[in-house]
Amino acid sequence: MPEQQVAENPNKPTRSQRAWFLISVDAFFIAAALLLAYVLGFDQGSDEQKIYLPQYLWIAGPAVVIRLLVFWFSGHYRSITIFSSIHEIISMGYAILIGTIIFFLLNPIYGHWHPPADLLGQLGRLVEADGTMLRIPWRILCLEGILSFLLVGFARIWPRVFIIYFSTKHEDEHRVVIIGANKAGVNAARMLNEDPTSAYRPVAFIDDNVSLHGKMVSGIPVAGSLERLQETVELRKADEILIALPDAAPKDIQKIINECEKAHVSFRRIPSVDEVMSGRVTVDQLRPVEIEDLLGRPQVDLVLSPDRNYLSGECVLITGAGGSIGSELVRQCLKHDPEQLVLMGRGENSIYEIATELGYDYKSTQLRLVIGDVRNEEKLRWVFEKYRPGIVFHAAAHKHVPLMELHPDEAIENNVFGTLRCAQLADEFKVKKFILISTDKAVRPTNVMGASKRLAEMAVQTVSQHSNVAFHVVRFGNVLGSRGSVIPLMQRQVRNGGPVTVTHPEVTRYFMTIPEACSLVIQAGSFNDKNQLFLLDMGQPVKIIDLARNIITLSGYEPEEDIEIVYTGLRPGEKLKEELLTQGEGIHKTELGKLFVAEREPIDPEQFTQTLERLRKAAREKNTDEIRAILHDAVPDYSPAP
Repeated sequence: MPEQQVAENPNKPTRSQRAWFLISVDAFFIAAALLLAYVLGFDQGSDEQKIYLPQYLWIAGPAVVIRLLVFWFSGHYRSITIFSSIHEIISMGYAILIGTIIFFLLNPIYGHWHPPADLLGQLGRLVEADGTMLRIPWRILCLEGILSFLLVGFARIWPRVFIIYFSTKHEDEHRVVIIGANKAGVNAARMLNEDPTSAYRPVAFIDDNVSLHGKMVSGIPVAGSLERLQETVELRKADEILIALPDAAPKDIQKIINECEKAHVSFRRIPSVDEVMSGRVTVDQLRPVEIEDLLGRPQVDLVLSPDRNYLSGECVLITGAGGSIGSELVRQCLKHDPEQLVLMGRGENSIYEIATELGYDYKSTQLRLVIGDVRNEEKLRWVFEKYRPGIVFHAAAHKHVPLMELHPDEAIENNVFGTLRCAQLADEFKVKKFILISTDKAVRPTNVMGASKRLAEMAVQTVSQHSNVAFHVVRFGNVLGSRGSVIPLMQRQVRNGGPVTVTHPEVTRYFMTIPEACSLVIQAGSFNDKNQLFLLDMGQPVKIIDLARNIITLSGYEPEEDIEIVYTGLRPGEKLKEELLTQGEGIHKTELGKLFVAEREPIDPEQFTQTLERLRKAAREKNTDEIRAILHDAVPDYSPAP
C-alpha cells in the first residue's frame, strides 16, 4: 500500500522523509538553544564569556546527539502529524528534562576529556592548570534546557497557530453556533478550527451553565442559555447550528429542536466523542438529527446475555429474511454464533442483498439461502426436512394496510395460513422455539391486515396448546425506516420539493427503531414458558404531524413556507390511534425491564378450526365481503373503518 501511494503521489513526502525533516529541525533548534545559552548566560563582552564561548564548539555536537537520542527513544518520531497536541508538548518537556539531567551527570566526566591537539590553540583558555577541561557552568545547562523547550516546542506548535489564526478559510465557510460548551462541544470546536479542510467556523457556544455565560471557552464566547439561541444566531450571523449533546434525553432534544426551528437556520447533531475517537465518524461527518432522536423515550438496548444465548450452535430459520425486520434479525442472530442461519424469502433480490452484505460466497456452511413462499406448503416442508431448524423466527407477512384492504384474500393466505403452516411444521419437526412477529394493529383492528395478524397470533396460540414447542408472539408498533413506513415516504416527498402528506392532524403512532424491534424479538425467544405474548414499553405515541414538521425542518426547510403539508384523510382501514393491548389482556413486567408479557384469553381449538375452514374457502373464492364477515366473527373487536 505505501509503494502504491508513493507511485500515485510522487511529490508527497514519505513518512521516513517527514521524520528526518523533523529531526533536522530539532537539531537546528537544539544547537541554537545551546548557543543562546552561552550568549545570554554571561555578561555581554565579559572576560568570562570570552573564555567560555569557544566551549560551545566542542559540546554542541554531543549535546544535539544526546537530545535527539532521547527524543527518539521517547517515541517523538514514531507519529508524524501536522499538529502536536498539548500532551505531545508535555511529553517533549519530559524528554528535554531527561536530556538535561544526562548533561548534569556527564559534566564531571566531561572535564577529563581533551579536545584534539589542533583545537587546543583555539580552546586553550578552557584548560586549567592541572590539564583538565573547564566544566560547563550549571546556569548554562539550565538555560539550555529552558531554551530548548521553548524553541523546539515552537517548532512543533507553529503549524497549529498558523492554521488557526492565519490560514485562509473556505470560500463557502459556515459560521456555526454550538449548543453545549461541554467536552463534546469543545473537542468538536477545536477540531473544526484546526482542520484546514473544514468549512465550519465556530463563532459562539450556547450552554445552560450560567457560570460560563460571558466567558471564553477555547477562544469562543459562551453567549448564554438556549433561550438566547435565536438572538445569538442573528448577532453572530451564523449559518448553522451544531448540537453537541450526545447523551441528551429525547425530550431535551425535542426542546432544542424547537428552539433551532425558531432560528430559521439548518442544524445538525455533532457525533459523540466515543464515535469520533473510535473512528466510526469524523468531525466532517456531522450527521443530521435523526428521527430516532425524537422517539419520546431513550432507545432500548436489549443485549442477549451469554447465559440466555439460546441461538449458539442452533440452526435458525428466518422467514421473510429479506424484509426490514427479517434482514436485521439475520444481522443480529449472526452475532450469537448459530451453527446455521437459513434465510427464506420469496423476493430473490432482497435475499441476495442481505446475503451479499454479509459476505455470502455460495460456499458458506453457516448461511443458507432459500427462495420460497410460506404459502407453499410443499416448499415449506422441504425447508424443515432439509435443515431441521431448532429456532424459527416468522417475519414473513403482508403489512401494507391500504393494499390489504384491496386484497384481503392475500392477507389471509399469507398472514394467517402462512403462519399456521409454519407453526404446524414447527410442532411436527419438534422445533425448540417459534417466535411470531406481530403488530399493534392486531389490537382492536380496524383493517384486514390487523385482523389477519390477530388471527395469526390466535393460530400460534392454538397450535401451542397441544405442543411442547415454546411458541412466542412479539407485538410492537411502527418501525422507523422500514420499507413502506411513513418516514421514508416523507423524506422522499421533501427531496421532491413537497408537499408532505399527512392523513389526519390527530393521527398518532407508537414508534421504535429496527434494531430495537429485532433485539426485542431475540430477547423474547430467551424465555422458555409456552404461549407468551411480549410487548415493549414504547413510551408515548408520536403525532405524525410532528414527525412531518421535524423531517422538513431537519432537511433545512421551513414547514408550510418552503414545504407544504397536505392532509389527505385517513386511508382505508386506518385509525387515529394504535394500541398494544386488547381488552382482557393483563400485563406483567419481566426481569428484562422494558420487556413485558401479556396474559391471553383461551381459545376453543375446535371453533377456531371451523373458522379457519370458512376463511380458507372465502379466501380461495376471493369473496371479500365473506372474508370481512368471518373476521368480524373470529375477532370480536374487529371494527372495519368506514
